[in-house]
Amino acid sequence: MIESIRAIFKKDNRNRTSLDINELVGEALTLTRGDLQKHRILIQAEPTEQLPRVRGDRIQLQQVLLNLITNAIDSMAAKNGARVLCVKSEVRDGDSGGVIVSVADTGTGIGPQELDRIFNPLFTTKSGGMGMGLSICRSIIEAHDGRLWVTTNQPEGAVFQFMLLADGATSAGVSRRERPEDLLVSSRR
Repeated sequence: MIESIRAIFKKDNRNRTSLDINELVGEALTLTRGDLQKHRILIQAEPTEQLPRVRGDRIQLQQVLLNLITNAIDSMAAKNGARVLCVKSEVRDGDSGGVIVSVADTGTGIGPQELDRIFNPLFTTKSGGMGMGLSICRSIIEAHDGRLWVTTNQPEGAVFQFMLLADGATSAGVSRRERPEDLLVSSRR
């Protein structure tokens, strides 16, 4: 079953186009806005303008962002205290270039014993989870010749990051009305 799901995300260049990752981040934040507001989560969007564009399947990459943001929301909804979601895009240093997207939260975090298994199929830390979301996300990113990883956030929470290779073109920046920082959700105290 897992192999058949992964096969869906294997390289298929027919649906791949040149994409502005900042636009995808903005769309994902817009789609999750209701849950972010419901759980009183403050968004810190930190897009880097003039990012190289990436080549990919818009729907698959948007699904990765939605899954990472939704997981962060779930993690923060389960705790008291400050709830901050930071989504950042930046240029990857190095000769091959590329884009790194970070989704950091101030949630319950991931224990050291879970860090090595978090991307395994059927492994979950949620009572009602299936353990497929992060495994599928990793398959999607790897099918795009990228990499997905997780680290702990200090002082609390988790940081999921993925890297995608540059398409060669540079985005012209995000227009003022599309900038993710315009989607900030204020935290109620």
